[in-house]
Amino acid sequence: MFTKVFLPQDLVDSWITADKVELAGEFMTFRGSRVALRLVPGFYFDHVAGGLDEGHQLLGRAKSKAAVAALGAEVYMNSIILGETAYEVEAGFVAKPIDPACTRQVLLAALDEAGY
Repeated sequence: MFTKVFLPQDLVDSWITADKVELAGEFMTFRGSRVALRLVPGFYFDHVAGGLDEGHQLLGRAKSKAAVAALGAEVYMNSIILGETAYEVEAGFVAKPIDPACTRQVLLAALDEAGY
């Protein structure tokens, strides 16, 4: 069973600076662990900017850049505009374990060890 998690860009940067992870292309491995993740650039939909209209049901969800583009949305800095709705988003990565047998508990333990 695949599980995914959203990793904010600043968190990944801090892990790199602290030498808690190793990057190789789009793959990130936690040092001291065998957990490796494939990182896909994406966004976390935090809240609707300046209103309450949320007909797209994206709040609290993470979407890859490709999925956002497929929706026809426009990205501008920390905002995504989809139709008449403007969202405040956080840039980062949608990450999935490379090993399909990686359980959610193993993934959460690796994230906890790294300081997530």
